[in-house]
Amino acid sequence: MTESITDLQKKIEKEQKLLLQYENMERLEEDPRRRLRLQENIEEAKQNILTYEVRIAQIRAESQPAVSIQRRESVFIANVPYGLETALYGRELELELLDDWFHCDPAHPLLAVIGLGGQGKSALTWQWQKQLQADRMAPPLVVWWSFYEQDGTMRALLAELLAYFGENPTEFSSLRLAVDRLRHHLEQIRALIVLDGAERLLRAYSSLGAAYQGDADAPEAEAVGLAQRQLRGCVEPAAGVLLQWLAEPGQTQAQTLLTSRLFPAELAGRSGLGLRGVRRHDLTGLNDEAAYALFTALGIRTTRAEVRAVCEPLGYHPLSLRLLARAVRYSPTAPNDLRAAADYDPTDDLLGKREHVLRRAYDNLPQRTQLTLSRLAVFRSSVAWRVLADVFGGGGPVQTDLRLLEERGLLQRTVRRLDDGQTDTRYDLHPIVRRYAYDRLADQGATHTRLVIYFEAVPEPQHITSLDDLAPAIELYHHLTRAGRYDEARILFHDRFVNTLYFQLGAYQNCIELLLGLFPDGTEALPRLSKESDQAWTLNMLAICYGHAGRSSAAVPLCELVNDIYENKMQNKKYLAIGLCNVANDQMNIGALTAAADNLRRSISLNREIEERYDGAVGHREYGRLLAITGSWAEAEQEFDIALEQFKAEKRIQSQGIVWRYRAQAALLQGEAATALRAAQEALRHWHRSAEATYPNARDRVQVEWLLGWAQLGLGALPAAQSHLDEALHRCRAINLVDHEPAILLAQARLAAARGASGTHLEGASHLEEALRLARESLTIAERSGYVLDQADIHNFLAQLALDAQELEAAQRHAQQAHDFAWCDGPPYAYQSALDEAQRLLQVIGER
Repeated sequence: MTESITDLQKKIEKEQKLLLQYENMERLEEDPRRRLRLQENIEEAKQNILTYEVRIAQIRAESQPAVSIQRRESVFIANVPYGLETALYGRELELELLDDWFHCDPAHPLLAVIGLGGQGKSALTWQWQKQLQADRMAPPLVVWWSFYEQDGTMRALLAELLAYFGENPTEFSSLRLAVDRLRHHLEQIRALIVLDGAERLLRAYSSLGAAYQGDADAPEAEAVGLAQRQLRGCVEPAAGVLLQWLAEPGQTQAQTLLTSRLFPAELAGRSGLGLRGVRRHDLTGLNDEAAYALFTALGIRTTRAEVRAVCEPLGYHPLSLRLLARAVRYSPTAPNDLRAAADYDPTDDLLGKREHVLRRAYDNLPQRTQLTLSRLAVFRSSVAWRVLADVFGGGGPVQTDLRLLEERGLLQRTVRRLDDGQTDTRYDLHPIVRRYAYDRLADQGATHTRLVIYFEAVPEPQHITSLDDLAPAIELYHHLTRAGRYDEARILFHDRFVNTLYFQLGAYQNCIELLLGLFPDGTEALPRLSKESDQAWTLNMLAICYGHAGRSSAAVPLCELVNDIYENKMQNKKYLAIGLCNVANDQMNIGALTAAADNLRRSISLNREIEERYDGAVGHREYGRLLAITGSWAEAEQEFDIALEQFKAEKRIQSQGIVWRYRAQAALLQGEAATALRAAQEALRHWHRSAEATYPNARDRVQVEWLLGWAQLGLGALPAAQSHLDEALHRCRAINLVDHEPAILLAQARLAAARGASGTHLEGASHLEEALRLARESLTIAERSGYVLDQADIHNFLAQLALDAQELEAAQRHAQQAHDFAWCDGPPYAYQSALDEAQRLLQVIGER
């Protein structure tokens, strides 16, 4: 009986579920032999999926009528040509599947090719798209973007594409605004976008040390306070939004081909199997025939039986086979004969088979060439010849080493001709080779020190307008930390990055990555700095950045470490009182209201003891905010009065404005929109006064615009609400304030729902669809960030939408989730207004 495409797709889904189960089990398994068995199960599932995918492609080819193909030249944009080895062996089926996806599968605009490092993902996709262009079958625009390069960031990709479309990238002050504009252009033109090495977008591979990171080196989720799924999430929310949009059928004319070691959570969906518009292909090892062809093409004498005996223990891993072939080629005992690998016993190293091959390739090099390779591995990405010559000398020995490394397949050379006619020669290593060679560099500190000297000599730019202007300083910082010169690195961060990265660019994730370099022992230990005050400063700065970047759950333990230093080592009550306020703010975000209340009361008490009036007023202000959250309105107002009186006495204009913001929010939680509007307008007046006296505080203005929009919405002034909320979202994204974004998006969703209720039937449906989209986007950020209070509000809103649509099961589910999130620590430490709303909804649903 002939199977249909639907039957085969069901079989693929079944195998994908097994694959996901095996991968989760393999990650947790500690016994080497059981892990090996699970790895075999994983490979078997991948092979089964490949078989079914090939059959689907064959059915499509047989059943679909021939169509005329419009042949054309394409514009090709690449941040760097792929310089690694590109000869393919045994990938004919994969190439056919890529053709099938591109020509015959419009239901899946995004194809994710997933595989271990060294599996050949980049070589496969590079060769395929080049052949597509050579056959003149590619769309008008083809983009190849490697995230392995130093400039291979999402920010740089967006700038490059926007410039191609005639936009000025500097006009888009945030990634999200740039993403929104790019989406507009990709709705108008057919394009093929290849995103190579997309794991670098994910939290698991987001550190400055990602270049030295292997497949098994991703941090354990528990160690960094994240769910395992969150490690596979994009660091930048805007990057996740773009990936999801590119995967939405009917939204774009672009087809996106993505390669990654990990399947991004944004594409996996809740099931883990992939969103509706995502097609996933897991790359397997080579087969017997392909491995035999590889060895014979490289001039290795062998038989198929010998190939099978050597390659099976390696899982037919392509990079390992190439390196083994070259090690055999230069073997002193049996050159060009696979019998030179006969002494390899895989049982000695069940989980490190690929490193065994790398060791052979490395050990077969002359000692001087080994040193050159390891020194090259110090660079985090490809390196220009002029830099190598300046740092390590450009004489004959170095050039001889480079040629030998290229011959052995350990080094790749790329030559580009620049616009002025000059050539740019760059050298690069595969990530697996880089990691192995770096680990074998005996004088890592000394080598990094040489690079410190080089980058110290690079002059500072007069004006900082983008991250590119800070690239030399970031490289200097990286090599300082790798050289163990942590105190100097902290000073560099304080002097060069606080005002630029933190305040000016709002690049909180970049700040986090840099600061983590001061924690070689992990964030569960103190930063490796000589002064306790510097340790506390660094911990506090990292905690603040975590909070702004949407990671309050990670910020809390850091704040507690800071407070331990202030209390038990420095014995500084003033700093401790401030630190207690800081940790309470993050605790409120994640719903730890009892702990937040205890810390705020203690902060107030300490400030009273040391007669610190201003900081004491800050404590009263923040305690008032917490009391408003818990529904203690009268007590909250008393705390606000105490704080405002002190701030007036000290003429602290900005601090007065914050009190008015909190009053506006408290009024909105009580449903008093008119009172809230007056308070928000007072907050705006104080913001202008503060901006004139000192500087405009971007964070404060975001909150003021949000509250003005929410209040106007409550009064039914929809155009005014739209204006303020659009301004709030624009300003929020301009400085990447993740902690503010869910609440603003929820207000936008409420506004869209209000427009839907007041419009025609068709207009209403469109607005309600927009409300759902905004609410889901808000929920995605709140879930990833662990914002308990935001999640309570969002689920209440979704429950009401479902109730209005007579979808009682969905309404019940959302209302119960809202109730659970709003409960926090239970009354009197619950998010009372959200809890009341959830209970009301549950009662209404129960009566229907």
